[in-house]
Amino acid sequence: MKRIFIVMIILLFSAGLTAEAAPKDTAPVQYEKGTVVAVGALDASMQKEYFMGQGQLVSIQLTSGPESGKVVDTFNYITGKSMYEIHVNPGDKVIVAISNDMQRTTYHVSDFDRFDYVYWLLGFFALALIAFGGIVGVKSVFVIAFSTLLIFQFFVGQVIMAKFNITVLTLLISAVIAVVTQVTISGWTVKTLAAVLGTIGGVSIAAILSVLSINLMHLTGLDSEEAMMLKAVLLPMVDFQGVLFAGMVFGALGAVMDVTISIASALYEVKEAQPAIDAKGLFKTGMNVGRDIMGTMSNTLILAYTGSSLPLMLLIASQKQVSMLKILNLNMIVTEFARALTGSIGLICAIPLTAIITAFLLRNRSE
Repeated sequence: MKRIFIVMIILLFSAGLTAEAAPKDTAPVQYEKGTVVAVGALDASMQKEYFMGQGQLVSIQLTSGPESGKVVDTFNYITGKSMYEIHVNPGDKVIVAISNDMQRTTYHVSDFDRFDYVYWLLGFFALALIAFGGIVGVKSVFVIAFSTLLIFQFFVGQVIMAKFNITVLTLLISAVIAVVTQVTISGWTVKTLAAVLGTIGGVSIAAILSVLSINLMHLTGLDSEEAMMLKAVLLPMVDFQGVLFAGMVFGALGAVMDVTISIASALYEVKEAQPAIDAKGLFKTGMNVGRDIMGTMSNTLILAYTGSSLPLMLLIASQKQVSMLKILNLNMIVTEFARALTGSIGLICAIPLTAIITAFLLRNRSE
């Protein structure tokens, strides 16, 4: 998700600079989709006009916007010295930047059009859920959509407006997501109630540890380029320590829900099969199941954060001349450790909490 935020922020930032620098009667840059239909070399006259021929003459058919269907020609500047240059070939789908300057419309290759393929992946993801999960798969698609919309449409909007305390808002949204997810998937049953309470307990522990980590370790929340850009340019009023807290909590929420429903469901089935088992026996069974889950799920969180931090790890490994004392105390390094460990501790604590709650709720249940 970080890359999505980076692209959105860069586009917003670029648009803001363009609007500020351009005259009032100049329209802002518009972005439309297009398909490369031809790529050619420049003739002698064009080589003098276009940076001594360092690039491609590209013909693009626009596929969106008011000029959809029109074929336009543009020069794609390429030196071969920058990793950010875009090399296009016929058939490539691209994003075209359209600008109007001095009553002249110009077209430039802005980037590849990548997001259509994301829709394909989302479609395959939903299809796999429904095909193998049946009605539960359909419910899963719903809760994923609900959680995504709640965070991106509501939470992000509230953070930008800076009207509510981010810590309180994060905990409330986490509780809502936990309740809606568990109830939708499993129905309103005793095991669902136990899973919800266990989730709230585990996430609350992760939240407390996150607050302590942020304050004791003096974490700023400005541990990435996008966060620093937001703070410096777009959202100086936003509490980025609160945003960091929200990231820690949301990062732990999914794994904690997975663990709690697994334990609650297992104990529910044990009680159904052996109605005579007492609360102590149920708790012991829950802890046995939890121990099996504990190692793999904690490792899942660590691996997830490690995977997202691989470039950072490579940067550290390549700077052998820099003191490890300095590196290990960098804000971005400590933030990643805190993010992974607080979530893992919350997950581990959710196991006995869920086992105790489930055993208590099922203690008097009979056939």
